[in-house]
Amino acid sequence: MKPPRSLKISDSKLGMGRPVVPGDVAVCRCTCTLSKGDLVYESEAAAIRVGARDSCVGVEYGLLGMQVGGIRKVVVPPSLTYIERKIFRDLPERAMLIYEIELTELREKWEADMEKRLGKSLESQI
Repeated sequence: MKPPRSLKISDSKLGMGRPVVPGDVAVCRCTCTLSKGDLVYESEAAAIRVGARDSCVGVEYGLLGMQVGGIRKVVVPPSLTYIERKIFRDLPERAMLIYEIELTELREKWEADMEKRLGKSLESQI
């Protein structure tokens, strides 16, 4: 997964450990603002399955290569913010979104059938 050229990524602090790759579950603090500084949302512990399109495509690209403890700024063009456009209907049509992401945890890879397996194991405990 190579980030599109329209995505602007800059690290303000490098982390340690192995880098995020597609399939990982990245847990991060995230602040999203409009380019003029207006807050769109904040999250203290967002768990994102990288590559599963759980989040803004630009954020998923921005997470690639990060290491735990790292802080990254990702400037996302309108073409890579489709999920936000469905959730936050008041966003201006051509708005650039600026994400400040701090990777706090990197969990084991998410497997396609993990949700099903977790559901079955929980049912057997009831």
